[in-house]
Amino acid sequence: MPLLLRTALQLTVATLTLSPQRRLHCGATGHGVCYYVDATAGNDASPGTSARPFRTLQHAADLVNPGDGVVVKDGVYTGGSTVVTISRSGTAANWIVFRAAHRWGAVVDGQNNSSAAGISVRGNYVRVEGFEVRWMSRSGIDAYGGSDKTAVTHDVAIVENHIHDIGRICTDDTGGRVGVNAYASNMVIEQNLIHDIGRLSPGEQGCALSPGSITWQNHDHGVYHGVGDSLIIRNNVFYNNTHGWAYHRYSGAGARASRVYILNNTFAFPNPNRVGQIVIAGATDGLVIANNIFYQPNTAGIWFDAASGGTWAGALVENNLSTNAIYTPRVLDVTAVSNMAGADPKFVSPPRFDFHLQTGSPAINAGLTLPQVTGDFEGVTRRRAGLAVGAYEF
Repeated sequence: MPLLLRTALQLTVATLTLSPQRRLHCGATGHGVCYYVDATAGNDASPGTSARPFRTLQHAADLVNPGDGVVVKDGVYTGGSTVVTISRSGTAANWIVFRAAHRWGAVVDGQNNSSAAGISVRGNYVRVEGFEVRWMSRSGIDAYGGSDKTAVTHDVAIVENHIHDIGRICTDDTGGRVGVNAYASNMVIEQNLIHDIGRLSPGEQGCALSPGSITWQNHDHGVYHGVGDSLIIRNNVFYNNTHGWAYHRYSGAGARASRVYILNNTFAFPNPNRVGQIVIAGATDGLVIANNIFYQPNTAGIWFDAASGGTWAGALVENNLSTNAIYTPRVLDVTAVSNMAGADPKFVSPPRFDFHLQTGSPAINAGLTLPQVTGDFEGVTRRRAGLAVGAYEF
């Protein structure tokens, strides 16, 4: 790869590194208030302290100000159509942080698809960390600025969440079911486990669909990116997203997105009815797809949907590993270098969804070193030189 291109990639992507303000600092001198929520022992008439917590996520969301944090204790949290909507905004120096007290211990539950969405972020400078989000009929986590998704929010971090079993219903409507809905600029999606997103297939659990219906094959996604610039997706694990794509970039005519970076993710067990685990269908400038593993993709790991009218000026595909082809079709806008096609990543146990690398994996020490990829899916420190391809360091 030419040095100029590599240097430009490093400098541009480095601007999206998580800043310290996005961490939980509430309660410390010069920072905001720490609120606590407990689904079983809490009461919304309480002051929201650790000893006397609130009961509902929404009550805390209605009170937060810049610099405040909400620590959510272990338990199952339910609500109405959307379990919690975070409408209030932080600032560049003082983010609002919602964090599970223990990773995946706080469960945002849709009560078997009774709720449409789990966590909806409408504000700016908001971080959502460590939740399990499950059994919503439409989406796990949303980030957009308006009720109809026409407004774009900005500066949102979705970190270390377990999002699964979203949209597991029998329907042939055209509405998408999505793990993370991204209509935001300056957004980071990292260290999340996203799997089993999408509606039921014909015959699954007795599901009967209209003759000729194909929406169950291509409308449901791990991450759906409509509009918004500067999106980074790194160190995530996606599997069993078989009714669309793990990542779908799409926008209508005339809408573009710039600076989209998909780095060090592991994609496995994708849609058997469509090409790719990533589809780029909208106009996207400055797209970088690097250091990812595509396991058992249909034809190729990445599909550039030329029929959508999309253009991809300056797109770079580098240091990815695929058990099949890397991308399709061959388009002039895309520069592809140092990829490993037709390679076995040698996962520990794919049937058990254990995507750690075994000794001898070609993904070990094969990654492009970038300053903003410092840890892996589990928080293990990445090697300074020769980091592993995929979500797990070796």
